[in-house]
Amino acid sequence: MEEEVLNVSEETQVQPYTETTGGRFTEDELQQMDYARAYLYSISKWMKFFFVLMIICIAFMVIGGLCAIITSPLMGSLSDAGIDMPFWIFGVLYLACAVVYIFPALYMKRAANAADIAIHSNSNEAVVEFLKNNKSLWKFCGILTIVMLGISILMIPIMVIIIAAVA
Repeated sequence: MEEEVLNVSEETQVQPYTETTGGRFTEDELQQMDYARAYLYSISKWMKFFFVLMIICIAFMVIGGLCAIITSPLMGSLSDAGIDMPFWIFGVLYLACAVVYIFPALYMKRAANAADIAIHSNSNEAVVEFLKNNKSLWKFCGILTIVMLGISILMIPIMVIIIAAVA
């Protein structure tokens, strides 16, 4: 397996200092730090990109939810599909999903900002903050995935009952 070649720019090269070694690092340690900074820089750019995409998705969800709520008197209910449920419920669900999506977006933005600070200031606290927010992002995604899988599994028998009742 080939090792990925990193482009370490001048922007990511900050000379580290440590009191325990008198400010001297081996050449290998310096290269490792440059690689870590380059990885942090790359991760930070992608996190910012996905943050912007998530904000756009949240905006579309809010617009869609509001449109569904506003047009629900015209749409009535879903009785044509065999379900007597008002259409505005879909608008409320879209708005609820938009609120839920705000949290991973915030974790992503905070982690990206902490990575930028870590790269430019050589701050261990910023690296810890990056890792903390990154952990929170993935923890949130994992919990949300488990919840959605649980809801999906619960929906199977409910849908079978509804289909059997309609048919």
